[in-house]
Amino acid sequence: MGTLALLVSACLAGAAPLTLDDALAAATKRNAELAISRLDEEAARVEVRQSYQGVLPRLDLTGNLGHQYQGEQQQVNVVPNPTPPPDFVRVPVTYPSNDFGAHQYGLAASWTVFDGLASWNLISSSRTRSEAAQRLLDESSLRVAFEVTRRFYEVVKQQRALEVRRETAALSEELVQRADALFSAGRGTKADTYSARVNLGNDRIAVRSQAAVLESARAELAVVLGLSSAVGLEVVPPGTVTGPLLPAQQELPPLPTLLTEARKRRPVLAARKLSGEAGDLEIARARGAYWPVVGLQASYQKASPDLGGQFGLFGNPSKQYVAATQVTLAWNLFAGGSTRAGVERAEVEARRAWVLLEQEEQTVAAEVTVAREQAAALADTAATVQENVKAAEAALRFARERLEAGVGSQLEVRDATVKLSDARLAWVSTVVDLVVARADLNRAVGGGM
Repeated sequence: MGTLALLVSACLAGAAPLTLDDALAAATKRNAELAISRLDEEAARVEVRQSYQGVLPRLDLTGNLGHQYQGEQQQVNVVPNPTPPPDFVRVPVTYPSNDFGAHQYGLAASWTVFDGLASWNLISSSRTRSEAAQRLLDESSLRVAFEVTRRFYEVVKQQRALEVRRETAALSEELVQRADALFSAGRGTKADTYSARVNLGNDRIAVRSQAAVLESARAELAVVLGLSSAVGLEVVPPGTVTGPLLPAQQELPPLPTLLTEARKRRPVLAARKLSGEAGDLEIARARGAYWPVVGLQASYQKASPDLGGQFGLFGNPSKQYVAATQVTLAWNLFAGGSTRAGVERAEVEARRAWVLLEQEEQTVAAEVTVAREQAAALADTAATVQENVKAAEAALRFARERLEAGVGSQLEVRDATVKLSDARLAWVSTVVDLVVARADLNRAVGGGM
């Protein structure tokens, strides 16, 4: 954790821009959603340990040390009348005030031998829910990893877009200088100088707006990384999206294959299935209330007005005590319908869990379908977008050559510049979106692509 903190601090200080691997590592340690999922999984493991209380024996030690005070009391005793005729008389007896020690301790052991298997079903249900919590943690890890990847590449996209905007503004500044020079030489019009300045102003506005979009993307990345501020947060664009060529991509598997893989590997589906199994076990546990509860009990109690001595509280343990062993039986025959209601409630919750599984399967199938279609569409259009960039670059060179030869106009150069800017922005967006789409498909399938 200390090494990670130093790494993040160094990145924010500008010493080392953040790579995608660095971002994923930081999110693993600091992301709030992952932290909550880990706590949920830990709580589920604690519930498993607690569920064993129903099948393990229980041992309780009780005790008290004190003093008892009695005021003067009168008691009426009924005794035979010594004079005939034979009858009984009431004789009042007065006892003086008194005080004495009141000390005792006891040890009691109990063990439920049979309760309709309710306790064992609770253990099984808790174990199953713990496994479900582990799968949900895996699902959260998948989701957070994708979210980090998406937001990281969004920063990369907006950085590249800002570079394109700045290049466009630089070209516009050249056109302003050229328009001024041509006007001074008597080869251009004043209108051309005004138009060039307006274009430069618009491009500078676009640069400023794009810088704000970049800062927003950085802020979103900082949130998913668990950072309180995005100040100084810089990223290293992966080589797959910085080159002039398309990133290498494997051919997409057929949709039926992806759906089969998702049903086997997606953690959320495994978690929903485990929740359904836990619901069935809860039904069996609730039905255990119909059975009698048989247990064993043993107790040892010792009470004395004195602490020491043979008959004192801490004296000979074989004196001044009461011990008992017994087999207990408790059978609830009717509880106002609450037993049946508990079974029905468990049945409803189990059915709900299985319906949620069906719903999740449909959701996952839709996610896989959409993600594959998105990745395929971007892969198909990427080559066309790349050709558009090449054509736009050639068009700008041709327009500038015509302007320098005196047969073209500044309007033609401006139009070619705008088209090149749009083509470059489309290229940046397409390449980054393609990588993100593949990452989304990997998440939807359950990882491993």
